[in-house]
Order: sequence, then C-alpha cells, then structure tokens
Amino acid sequence: MKIAAYGELSLHVSVVPTHAPAPADRQFLLRGVDMEVGGSPHYVAAQASAQGDSVLLVGTVAPDPAGRWVRDALTRWGPPATSIHVVDVGTRSTRLVLAPDDSGGDIDILADPADGDVDVLAHHAALSDGSDYAHLSCFPGTERLRDALVGSGVPLIADFGFLPWRRDPAALARAVAPQLVGVAVAVFNGSGAEAETVRLAREAARSEVRVSLVTFGKDGALVCDAHTTHRLPARNVQVVNPVGAGDTLTTAFVHAWHHGASLDVALDHGQAAAARHVSRHPAGVGAGARTGGAG
Repeated sequence: MKIAAYGELSLHVSVVPTHAPAPADRQFLLRGVDMEVGGSPHYVAAQASAQGDSVLLVGTVAPDPAGRWVRDALTRWGPPATSIHVVDVGTRSTRLVLAPDDSGGDIDILADPADGDVDVLAHHAALSDGSDYAHLSCFPGTERLRDALVGSGVPLIADFGFLPWRRDPAALARAVAPQLVGVAVAVFNGSGAEAETVRLAREAARSEVRVSLVTFGKDGALVCDAHTTHRLPARNVQVVNPVGAGDTLTTAFVHAWHHGASLDVALDHGQAAAARHVSRHPAGVGAGARTGGAG
C-alpha cells in the first residue's frame, strides 16, 4: 500500500503551569518529556512506514529556527520507502500543548488554521499520483488542497477532528457536508459531542464515504459503513503521551482494511497500534508501531 500524507508539520512541546511564584515572563515550565516532530502528516507517515507501507510525506514548516529543526529531524529520520517533501511557508511552525492538570484534558493552542498556509501544498497534489490514499486534516484553510487531492483522483482519508468542531456539532455538520466527495475514509473525534458526531459519521457512510471512523480517546473508537457499526474499547495501558494517537489508529486501521480485514478486525489493529503509541515515551522523531498480521 502507498499512502500520501499532507499538511502542517509542527513541533510539539509539553508544558505545565508553575505552582510556585515565578517571574512574569516565566509562568510555565517544560514538562519532563522530549520534544518531537508532530503534526498529522508525520504520525501518519511514521505508522505507515512501521507497517512496511510506501509513504510520501508532504508538509509545511515556517522558515524559522523551529521549522529548520523539524526539517533536519525529518531528514535524519528517513525511514525506508518514505519520500519527504518539506515546504517553507508562513511565519509559525510550532504547536503548544498545555496540560493545566493531570486529568488528561490537554488544551491545544494552535496557529490559526484558517490562514490557509497549508493550501500552498495544492501545487504539490500531483505528487500523490499512484498512491492508494492521501491523508489530510480537513480543517479550515485546507479547502484548495483538499479539492486538488480529490481532483487528482486519489481516495482521501479526511480527518474532521478540528478542535472547535468537537464542541459545536452544527458547525461540524456544515463543514463536513460539502467535503465528502472523493473521501474513502472519514475520521471524526467524538470526545466533545458523542451522539451527534456518531450520527454524522453514519450519515457520511450512507452517502459518499466508504467507511467512517470515530475516536473517543480513552473511551475507544467506532467504525461504520453503510451496513454495519462496530465499537471497541481502548486498550488498558498507561498513557504517557496521547499526541498522535488518532492518526496512528487511523493509519493502522486503513492498512488492515485495505489488505482485506473486516471492519472490526481492522479497528482492533488500529486500537492496538494506538495503545502502543500512547504508552511510549516521546522520541525526537519516528512514532509508529507495526500492527502485524494484516497483510
């Protein structure tokens, strides 16, 4: 299988508030984890590479020190059968993940995705020619890139897990409806409004989409097509770092499903990969784990 992963490449840093008095310019401390290259394209490429799939990674970074670090880290990573194309764009290339307590309810502070920086990759959509799937986080500001990928004829794995949409089902429905043409696998995050998100996923699977995935974090995941629905609990593991779990699950699921596994078996492969991913300590680069046995 060949998969093309498109989008922003970011640098994840985990920080926590200080509980002791601190100078005004130092109100947060770095948590005791390593920095790692992040962003959906990397996590998708890492998992696909770990499974032995052929991977094309096309992503954007800002022309700043963090962006250069990301580019250098990916160059050093260089797993087998992976082509990497990094495009300098915009002014920001970092994502800050704040963990205000130990409840696991991390807060994402993102550069505004509506600025459309990632749309410059529309000019690189032709690179996906020959891929079985292209993966894209279909957030605001990615419309031209999505249209270009669909126009290239490659089936799309479309991630609709944009954080504000998780809390606003009506906005999610409005955003998703015009973006289902050309989508093979639609991915949703159901942690914010579970019932409404599952209903939307089922509607998508009865219309344009072959398969819908809904992830619920520690509460497991669901998969459905036009005829069946399967839900599995998450594996009981100690969560060290949840960043990238959904992308890892999705990629492992698609690998198994593409090679003939049933929806429930493919979802089980995805859950196993996600469990291994979240229980690992972050590395400089190279997330992902082989799911095995899926073809």
